[in-house]
Amino acid sequence: MQYSQFGRKFKEQTGIGQLMEDLGSPPPGACMLGGGNPALIPEVAEVWKEIVSKQIQSGSLHKSLGNYESPAGIQELRERVASILSEESGTSISENQIAITNGSQNAFYLLLNFFSGTFANGTRKKILFPILPEYIGYTDQTLETDSFLSFLPKIQEIDSSYYKYYIDKENFKSVSDWMEQAGCICVSRPTNPTGNVITDSELEFLISKSREADIPLLVDNAYGYPFPGVVFEKSSFIHKPGMIQGFSLSKLGLPGVRTGFVLGDPETIELLQKANSVINLTSASPGQYIALDLFRSGEWKHLCKNVILPYYQKKSEFARDLILRNWNSKLNYRIHQSEGAFFLWIWVKNLELTVSELYPILKEAGVIIVPGKTFFPGSDSSWTHREECFRLSFVREEKEIEEGIIRIGRVLEKFSK
Repeated sequence: MQYSQFGRKFKEQTGIGQLMEDLGSPPPGACMLGGGNPALIPEVAEVWKEIVSKQIQSGSLHKSLGNYESPAGIQELRERVASILSEESGTSISENQIAITNGSQNAFYLLLNFFSGTFANGTRKKILFPILPEYIGYTDQTLETDSFLSFLPKIQEIDSSYYKYYIDKENFKSVSDWMEQAGCICVSRPTNPTGNVITDSELEFLISKSREADIPLLVDNAYGYPFPGVVFEKSSFIHKPGMIQGFSLSKLGLPGVRTGFVLGDPETIELLQKANSVINLTSASPGQYIALDLFRSGEWKHLCKNVILPYYQKKSEFARDLILRNWNSKLNYRIHQSEGAFFLWIWVKNLELTVSELYPILKEAGVIIVPGKTFFPGSDSSWTHREECFRLSFVREEKEIEEGIIRIGRVLEKFSK
């Protein structure tokens, strides 16, 4: 069957689509350390159960299941989200700056294509990633090819076990035409896959650069502030004019309801709502009504600060300790400083095979990870660092995490020079 260029794009996808396929058909008994699903935290699950139970008893569940909402979303929910973001950022935010979408993945598909590709004056613009690695889900989202302009990071080795990526500000000087090429700047905070949280000063630097180029700065807060707030290092939620920020209920513990929020200028928000009406008619209602009850009660803040954040921080510490205790000391590896999100990012030097080549061997050994090269959109394929890294999820049961880490260590040791 013949497909258009649009259809072939999905047939040949290499990013999130391929990953989801692999995660959907693991070998029996595999340790699934490759996925991004949030953990089922009992205290959080109990909150959802209570909210839905009340909706059933009151009869309001029928409304969430049986009606289309406005493409803009539930008015009160947009007002509540605006109020929360105003309080958290210390700035005045109104409901006409809030869009509701079917998850942040859906939102960024639209946003990245709004600000890249061919413009009305015939110019072509790209998405600028100011620091790599970046989220695998961006890789296949653009409708036009060659839509990424990416800057390599500055790498700081902290000690014999850890390191951290920083924005290399010199890139903005050495790439003299970046302002002509870029239609937007995009960064996730914390970053999937590395757990890196760009510092407040780095974020302020990106805000200044986006203003200088008169382009928006897109910030993906899927794991960040203010919900779910899975940020281990001290930093701030910042919003200033020119920024467009995405949020999601998924990592709060509701990935199945596919509900996301976008904070931006009213013109972009209106454009998102119009696109939503064409693509989806409207955003799914169940997640909106659950979020509305959660935000009305104010319980979201307690959940994020006192339940969700400490849960994942403990998981991160557990996984890092397992690696340091179980992997051969002769292995030349470092763990990216874990500052947030659900993953560890491992850099292993002096391997006989690339991580991509090791992937099927690891799969055969009964452990699923995600090779690093898929997290470097628009980068030079000759940069060997891409093939020396992989993402490991610590959002599984402790026995599975432990067994998976031990299996990974055995394979790496076998192929270490």
